Amino acid sequence: MEGVWSRLTARKKQMMEDEKKDSTAAFKPAGKAKILVADDDKFYLKIYSDLINELGYECLTVENGLEALEKVRDFRPDVIITDVLMPSMDGFELTRRLKQDPLTMHIPILIVTSLSDSQSKVIGLECGANEFLSKPVDEIEFRIRIKNMLKIKQYENFLLEHSKILEGEVIDKRVQLKKALEKIRHSYIETVYRLTLAAEYRDKETGTHIKRISLYSQLVARYIRLEESIAEAIFFASPMHDVGKIGIPDHILLKPGSLTKEEFEIMKTHTTIGASILNGSDSDMLNTAEEIALSHHEKWNGSGYPKGLEGEEIPMSGRIVSIADTYDAIRSRRPYKEPCDHDTACGIITKVKEHFDPAIFNAFRDCSNEFKRLFDENQDKVV
Repeated sequence: MEGVWSRLTARKKQMMEDEKKDSTAAFKPAGKAKILVADDDKFYLKIYSDLINELGYECLTVENGLEALEKVRDFRPDVIITDVLMPSMDGFELTRRLKQDPLTMHIPILIVTSLSDSQSKVIGLECGANEFLSKPVDEIEFRIRIKNMLKIKQYENFLLEHSKILEGEVIDKRVQLKKALEKIRHSYIETVYRLTLAAEYRDKETGTHIKRISLYSQLVARYIRLEESIAEAIFFASPMHDVGKIGIPDHILLKPGSLTKEEFEIMKTHTTIGASILNGSDSDMLNTAEEIALSHHEKWNGSGYPKGLEGEEIPMSGRIVSIADTYDAIRSRRPYKEPCDHDTACGIITKVKEHFDPAIFNAFRDCSNEFKRLFDENQDKVV
């Protein structure tokens, strides 16, 4: 931004120096200045045209306001001169329309009129006129007004040009910032993912298991029409549901047979261990992950753990990950069991549907073919 402001300052200084060199010279925009004149009196059109040509500017004359509106876009004048009393459209209405159009609103307008009452000038100002001249026109005053209005147009062009530069630089900075934040976000998520994978490897799980839990959970969240920001948070947080297993002893975590009552009580603590690991963050994603780690083994009928929550006491994120984790656990090989096919998994879940939020169970039932597809498409590659 500092570079833009320095260029603005230098440009303005150069403009002031150019004006000091010849204070009587016309302050022309780049190229030959263009003046559009609208007047139904051909006598005055001739006078204006001659004076404008003598000043070295290009002049286009029209005889009413409608014709002026038709010509203005192609001619692209630097200044517009208009009479008030004209057929079809008067000078006030012409001025009003020009000032309402974004393409012409910055063109200075000089109203030349035989009306001498102050009310006419007030109306002209309200319409957006920049200058007034009374008929009969004084040639010297006419020249001075034209030069002054060209200075106004030059400065308007200068401001518009550099406002675009500033706007472009601001947009560029926003794009750069967005890219930087996106890169940080992806790095952050990848770090969490890799740490989660390290914990899962202790349980002989794989990266595809983590990925499937994310995909199942996002599928259900979107199906029940949660806000996309919530669905995204669940997608990124759900892989951390079992991060607490890092605190479970190997002889229990990797036991090939059934756990004893005492061993199962220790295994259940992976929920509270996980929540403790994830606790205290100012990240929405990690807060959702803490919620999921603690609640994904709770059951709708209150028979789950660690708190025995029931119904809507269970966070929505935990309810969603519960059915996703259950399906994937049934279908996956574990130290204590062989994997099951899709139909068997659906049958088992249906038999214990009281464990799940009815809306979540219905979503699973409706999307079961998608669950199967996601499981089949996200398997470990055989090396």
